[in-house]
Amino acid sequence: MRAEFSATRWERAYRRVVSTAFRRVPFYRDQWVAAGRALDEPEPTPSAALAGQLFRLCPFALPFDPSREPSLWTGDGSDLRDALALAGAPRRTPVLEVRAAVLDRRTLAAPPFAWRGPRYGVLLGPDAKVVDESRRHALNAAALRLAAEAGRAVVVGERAALDAVLPELTGVRVSVVERLSLARAAKVGDAPVRAGDAAVVHDPRLGYLASVVPCCGRTHLLWRHFHARPAGGTLTFTALRRRRPMLVNVVPDDPGTPAIAVCPEHGTPIVSLPA
Repeated sequence: MRAEFSATRWERAYRRVVSTAFRRVPFYRDQWVAAGRALDEPEPTPSAALAGQLFRLCPFALPFDPSREPSLWTGDGSDLRDALALAGAPRRTPVLEVRAAVLDRRTLAAPPFAWRGPRYGVLLGPDAKVVDESRRHALNAAALRLAAEAGRAVVVGERAALDAVLPELTGVRVSVVERLSLARAAKVGDAPVRAGDAAVVHDPRLGYLASVVPCCGRTHLLWRHFHARPAGGTLTFTALRRRRPMLVNVVPDDPGTPAIAVCPEHGTPIVSLPA
């Protein structure tokens, strides 16, 4: 893992995002109005409170139009790609993500560089809203075929969902990546994932935030994608690359009370729970 991290540059990147949010995004400009003054940074907002706010989280010049584009909460796939790389998942291996709905995506890289990312498919978990189990299997067929043709796959999901879909991958060499909340990942040393599995941190609005790095066992933030800062006994996260939606000082679901530090082995940001 290359340690190119600079706390000064990281903070500058955060400040640029804050400036853009206050100047161009209704959700954050409204915080100024509510406060009756110019704020130095946006107020912390729980991730769950953003669920219906896509219209207000997009810049004035690039409003969200649900009639012409899918939900912006899905992101472009690059955060999952980088989280898997950080977690030590095999590269150049098809990625199957367990989700509640089908996603029309073929690789984990955005155009025009889609060919650079690993091939991608969705497996609908048992909680997916489908007519019946046979319909779920039919919708999963393309992803299962992708894995069968390659003879291997990286499968990402919560533990219960993984246990439900893995029997469908008989004959495929599977690398399991468990999807965790921030609180659970930050204490992974006390409550480890299943032996041999990798682990990534996910939030429904922020996306993939961090990964447990196998060689040191610490939860490393995807610092090129996110900035983290303490706020009220927890951490808030800011997406440094996303502009639609703008996500600034968001408190993820189930955050626990983590702290931000620098990994002594790698020199990059980690999140952990106080001892």
